[in-house]
Amino acid sequence: MYLLSSIGELFAQSEDSYSVEIPESELNELLDLALSLAERGLWAEAFQALDDAEKLDSTDPRIHSYRISFQKLSAVDEAQRHWTSGKVAEEKLPETKADSESPSQPKFTIDRGERDERKDPAELRDNLRVDLSLKLFALDSQSLELEGVWLTGDEFIFSALGLDARYWMPFIGKAGGFNLRSSGYSWPPGKPDYLFNSLDLGINFRGFVRESTTSRLEIGIDFGVSLHTKKEVDIRYNPALFLGFWAQDPILYHVFGIDSLERLVFGGGLRIYSSAREEIVDLVDYRLEGSWYFNHGYLGVRLEWWNFAAALGRKNSFSSSLFGGIRY
Repeated sequence: MYLLSSIGELFAQSEDSYSVEIPESELNELLDLALSLAERGLWAEAFQALDDAEKLDSTDPRIHSYRISFQKLSAVDEAQRHWTSGKVAEEKLPETKADSESPSQPKFTIDRGERDERKDPAELRDNLRVDLSLKLFALDSQSLELEGVWLTGDEFIFSALGLDARYWMPFIGKAGGFNLRSSGYSWPPGKPDYLFNSLDLGINFRGFVRESTTSRLEIGIDFGVSLHTKKEVDIRYNPALFLGFWAQDPILYHVFGIDSLERLVFGGGLRIYSSAREEIVDLVDYRLEGSWYFNHGYLGVRLEWWNFAAALGRKNSFSSSLFGGIRY
């Protein structure tokens, strides 16, 4: 990207030497408008603003200086657009007498940041994501009552407090890496006779659909080993294997195309755990969540549903959690 020095130089050029007989505020407003339009790449409108300013005072030295800078920058911007689209184009920059005598620095900088379409979207993928969650309540599927699950020490450690950490290795395009998760449930919630926690360590891979510099649909798969901790009368530890699938996407942004909705990300997934008993599947953990991304952090709400094998058939545990985390 063609970088220019400081936008402040344009405002300072005529502070000492410029005096006007017409209202100076009107002229300054037109010049400020021209700068704003140029920063957004609206070159035709920027040049029109300079023409309007010139009608007010053709002797103002800022107008000529701005026009030369705009001509240079618009030529470079056009050349970069051709390059991005794969077309071969040669753009000749306008040359002034001052340029031929001594090369001058351009007057201001235009930087479109993450929205610069010339950047590689893969460079802006995060490779670390860590969040902590706290269950707000759980639904007793038998009584259909909401119960707090973080008022006692055992329930807090086993089921109410959660951790989800993911790391993707940069040298393979941030598409493969490792994950660590701790989550669980209590049965029945509130006054449990049975506590369960699953500590998962595995490998994950993800792919990207509709990827741009600012948003992407992620689809992933997880698999690995899990240590199941169960507490009834005593505490027991059992190993298991798991297989998981997940996806997340700023779906409302893709549907409506509103920039502010890029930060509202929805996700969901499931994990299936093996069993050492007669049942092939011991547990299934379903998740749905929505979060708001800001800078390198995010906050959201997660809905979780555990389906597990019990002595008299399968049971369900539903819960809602508040979570927050960081991403880099």
